[in-house]
Amino acid sequence: MGIDRNTIIRWGVISLLVFGFMKFGMPLLGMGGKHEDQSAKVPAESYVNAPGFPEDTFATGAPIIEGDLCSIKTARFDAQLSTRGAGITHFKLLDPQYDQDLSTTPDHERWRSLRTLFRAPGPVAEDDQLKFDRFPWKVEQLPNAGGCKFTYQDDDVSITKVVAAGERPYELDVTTQVTNLATVAKKHRFSIAAFAFRTNGQTKGHLGRVSPFVTDLQCARDKDVTRKQKSDFKEGWFDEPLVDRYTAVSNYYFAQALIPSVAYEDKAGIDNNKPECALLAEEVKAPGEDAEGDQSGAIYHAALQYPVVSLAPKQTTTYAQIAYFGPKERDVLAVAAGGKPRLGDMINLGTFSPVAKFLVGALVFFHAHVAFGNWGLSIIALTLCLRICLFPLSWKQIQTTIAMRRIKPEIDALNKKFPDDAQARQMAMMELYRKHGVNPLGGCLPQLVQLPIWWAMWATLQTAVEMYHEKFLWLSDLSAPDKFFILPLVYGVFIVLQQRLVPQQGMDPMQQKMMTYLMPIMFTVLVLFLPAALGLYMLTSSALGIAQQLIVEKIAPRTPPGGGIVVKQVDDAGGKGPPAFGKGKVRV
Repeated sequence: MGIDRNTIIRWGVISLLVFGFMKFGMPLLGMGGKHEDQSAKVPAESYVNAPGFPEDTFATGAPIIEGDLCSIKTARFDAQLSTRGAGITHFKLLDPQYDQDLSTTPDHERWRSLRTLFRAPGPVAEDDQLKFDRFPWKVEQLPNAGGCKFTYQDDDVSITKVVAAGERPYELDVTTQVTNLATVAKKHRFSIAAFAFRTNGQTKGHLGRVSPFVTDLQCARDKDVTRKQKSDFKEGWFDEPLVDRYTAVSNYYFAQALIPSVAYEDKAGIDNNKPECALLAEEVKAPGEDAEGDQSGAIYHAALQYPVVSLAPKQTTTYAQIAYFGPKERDVLAVAAGGKPRLGDMINLGTFSPVAKFLVGALVFFHAHVAFGNWGLSIIALTLCLRICLFPLSWKQIQTTIAMRRIKPEIDALNKKFPDDAQARQMAMMELYRKHGVNPLGGCLPQLVQLPIWWAMWATLQTAVEMYHEKFLWLSDLSAPDKFFILPLVYGVFIVLQQRLVPQQGMDPMQQKMMTYLMPIMFTVLVLFLPAALGLYMLTSSALGIAQQLIVEKIAPRTPPGGGIVVKQVDDAGGKGPPAFGKGKVRV
């Protein structure tokens, strides 16, 4: 037995309701929103501090004892580093479009990006190059605020760490030299890390919108990219060996990536190209809150950990990295660090990423050549182009709609003839479809074919930093919801218009109510919290759909001229008894 259109619509609506409840209703009701043991099972970090080194005070609330500061300033960013750890205290983006500080842990030395360690975890060993994990550095400001030179020296080691502005946007070049001053061989293990802190309140979504602050951790090696979410660290650290591309802390719009230098061999003949990538999301509880509280959250670690190196007396080894701290602009990521790390892979476009990448390219093309540099007009132009390209599939839907309208009087007659016998009605309709050569599912297949495009467009516009703080008409930020709710309300009206234009033949009154009222409400609520860029695409697509349906109304009006079609069923028994399906005749 075939499946009629009513069954498909019914199950489609039920599926949407179930999905909507599981996705949005359960968290709102407190169901499925909390999971125990989501945090990493790791021992507390302990460090061997040099005498007089000030501890972090985040647990006690005491004033911060900061070291000497050094600045690195370019046209794109203003970075500040401290001798207390030789790490970043602030990294402010200067472009008015972004205007934020990527450093989310400025007061905590242990979580400052570009922080370097020189010992493996554990007690100090006799042959360790350094006796301390944390020690005071000295700093020299390089000319024109172009970099910072940090130095440390004791009886066993001399360390020089230079952090300088790179030649490309949002980049820092980091070079660290370690020289053994002892009279015997000494070993060390070098690591460098990036960090980010996000509270649970920041990462919570709102109905259909995922928070742009949802953070993931990445390791990229060869052609593979490993992505880890907060909930993936129940067993502690994740390690990926021989990383030759990058490690990163990334959210929707911004990233901190560390890239090991390529094709570099130091003076000691030791290949330092491929360190281990180490990732961790470490739970942090706010005072008076449990792990699920809005002010609680996680510290995200992304580190490059190099193999243990043993240096002979007077021997030197060098470690070099490029740090990319900035927005995930596709054209900038494409050339970052010379292009070889392919930082564009930090943008996660989901299952249909090949389609999404094509859409991104088209969107950028329209922005540069058609839409006068306006991203809102670019979205409208891309939506129109997609509609034109997909018209052959839409034409199949139109043909099915026209065919169904032409036999609607006969469908109504069968509904009246078999009001209480669903099986007989179904069989009669299958025979009617066969007789007229109508495929009731003909309009569904084109919709399925278009799904990858819809999902790819969804991923593209939700992750596009190009929309960040971009204005269009009354919309002050295309990456944020419409704060005046104009766009979702207009979209809801358009959905109602579409429901009134689309024929609902063969549907019972309950189905008609669900399609007429429930669907517009659901989609309106969904768009309330989506980025305005995505809502603009949906609104434009809906408007074009209405225009297409109006054309269908001209081609095949719902009530044909002349009063319609009269249907009479004649059975083989001369009007007596039930019809013999397959043998009955329909007269018009």
